[in-house]
Amino acid sequence: MSFAIPSFFISSGSLNGCFFAGHLSPEQGRISRMRSINRLPMPPTRGLLGHVHYLKRHDVHLQLLQWKERYGPFYRLRLGLTSAMVIADSEWIRTIMKARPDEFRRRSIIESVFQEAGLNGVFSSEGARWGHQRKLTEPMFQPAHLKYFYPSLRTITARLSARFARLAETGEVVSLVEEFKRYTVDITSLLAFGEDINTLEQGENPLSQSLRRMFPVINERCGSPIPLWRYIKRARDKQFDASLSLIDDHLNAFIDHQRERIRQNPQLLDAPENMLQIMLAEQQKDGTLTDADILANAFTLLLAGEDTTANTLTWMSFLLCSAPSMEENVVDECRQASGGEGGFLPWPLPRMPLLTAVMYESMRLKPVAPLLYLEPVKDTVIADFLIRKGTPLLLTLHANGFEETLFHHPHDFMPDRWLERGQASFSDLQPFGGGPRMCPGRSLALMEIKLGFHALCSGFRVEAQQPASDVMESFAFTVTPTGFYVRLHKRHQSDIARHEA
Repeated sequence: MSFAIPSFFISSGSLNGCFFAGHLSPEQGRISRMRSINRLPMPPTRGLLGHVHYLKRHDVHLQLLQWKERYGPFYRLRLGLTSAMVIADSEWIRTIMKARPDEFRRRSIIESVFQEAGLNGVFSSEGARWGHQRKLTEPMFQPAHLKYFYPSLRTITARLSARFARLAETGEVVSLVEEFKRYTVDITSLLAFGEDINTLEQGENPLSQSLRRMFPVINERCGSPIPLWRYIKRARDKQFDASLSLIDDHLNAFIDHQRERIRQNPQLLDAPENMLQIMLAEQQKDGTLTDADILANAFTLLLAGEDTTANTLTWMSFLLCSAPSMEENVVDECRQASGGEGGFLPWPLPRMPLLTAVMYESMRLKPVAPLLYLEPVKDTVIADFLIRKGTPLLLTLHANGFEETLFHHPHDFMPDRWLERGQASFSDLQPFGGGPRMCPGRSLALMEIKLGFHALCSGFRVEAQQPASDVMESFAFTVTPTGFYVRLHKRHQSDIARHEA
């Protein structure tokens, strides 16, 4: 019996020993030449479940990097009775991501977890359903819409600045990531649903509190070899169900509200004010799109729009605390871009190469979405290894960022590398994934990051309250900085004058 090598693995180049049709005869490409995944090196296991314990750790992404240094870019893990392949080779990661969704999909358990919660939107869906969901989400992030989103972004960014000013005045020690989460959830709620929940000024509410409980439980379930929550409800599971019910109620109310607004003002179909109106307009064009589809994707927007951006903003602040000279240069750039102290960035947003360099360097050193869990939809070949349909694949998207061949002194915070031609390429990172399933909201996320970091950097100095070594990376669907507490101090024009002198 032989297996055909999928067309996307056939190339004129060379990818770590893959068989290419241009160099091998059919006889040479027979199954006997393919190696079993069991021939891959494997780190020591722990207990009957093998490496499952490691995948549940908050530093799993760091552990996988350590194993890569010891075992190479391809190695094997044992998950109970199942073998999984870890892929840390940049060329193969790109190849696999380009081959989605036809050749690879997210792990089946991920879609199952989201489906049973009624949340199977564009992030978690696969195959034909993903194409169906994409009809709802693609129109939301067209470049033309970003211009119309800007006034809302500016309004909420002004609130963020005002909140920072209050915190600076009181001298309160705060968790910066929690402050940025208020910012991102406010933006997402307003842009996605036209609802101003305003946690920056009014504090937490039941919706934002419920959202915070979702990611950790979803991450735990997606990584669990046995779905115990389906048979035994712990207190954590009951709290998850209650939070999910509350979020459903809020989102259904948001949908009804925007549908009524469209009924009263049909012009909103052609000039929508928020993403929910865009989805409702698409639903009118395509009767196969249901309210359940809209609800699932509305929830996806809430989840995807909060943690990832807030975490990136916080990591930027954390890293810049250790580089005061670079910080002052970024402050100068921010103030020049907005016309001085207390100004706001104009539209279109200025380039701000220094701020962008800090953002890219933070995405390299502290990527918030470092891992991608996939499986092949049919038997295939990766790097000369026969990989059976359904075999778990762990793609370490962050491994590239620490390659000496791509980034000189890869463990050092060096934003300047992004300012010099040929020193660093953003294409060597995958902060938004890649291929057909690249994050559709990346342009909006970059806008939020620029506006939010400008608000912080141009007006306030961040004073860390602990050594950098006390701040940990915690992986729970995204990588969050834990233990990072700060005091904010308002910058004054005299500070800039002293710096320029």
